[in-house]
Amino acid sequence: MKIKNQGVFLKHFIVSIVFAFTSVISTTASAVFINFDTDQSGVAYTGLGDSFATDEYNGVNFNASAGGFNSIFVNLTNPLNIGTDISGYYVNIGAFDGISTQLTLDFTTDVTAVSFDFANPQGFLNVFAYDANNNLLDSTLFLRDSVFINQAGFNQRGGNVSLSGIGNISRLVIEPNPNEALIFDNLDFRPVPVPAALPLFASGLLGLAFMRRRNKQPEA
Repeated sequence: MKIKNQGVFLKHFIVSIVFAFTSVISTTASAVFINFDTDQSGVAYTGLGDSFATDEYNGVNFNASAGGFNSIFVNLTNPLNIGTDISGYYVNIGAFDGISTQLTLDFTTDVTAVSFDFANPQGFLNVFAYDANNNLLDSTLFLRDSVFINQAGFNQRGGNVSLSGIGNISRLVIEPNPNEALIFDNLDFRPVPVPAALPLFASGLLGLAFMRRRNKQPEA
């Protein structure tokens, strides 16, 4: 009777562990949206040209460079702004004569989809997507013409960029035309689901193996 009850228990234990594992695998990760109106802790930015920490937000690290200079700030939109969805505060990457501006996004977990709004003088933007092994997944030149007036009163053009269905994205490199600054806002990305129950599943299998081994030992 003892052996029979143990067999029923083991059967139910296996079914429960497999169910938990498959349930978590089937779930999807929640999307992350950052509008840059506040820092990661929720504190609102104030004024123009506030400093921007490259690793400020969970889920993504930012690195902006122009000829070796880190030139990334948080600015407020011009009240005259029309056209794009850029609003409130936004990330602004400065430009230097003869030097290309580049914004890099390193995701702490691979993402399956990413989108953002941008603006620059011409509305041209090169976007390169890489996987975790630094393999190029996609290279696209985007052209957008929605009008945006920056805080200094200069006309910009821009719009939305969206990438999906190209594989798991680990890093984005974003480049406007040479000698152009870049306005960046409303970052939206979806991390690849991570099976949180995997450690539980593994520990369950270890426990099952231990129980089976103990049951096989002869009684004293």
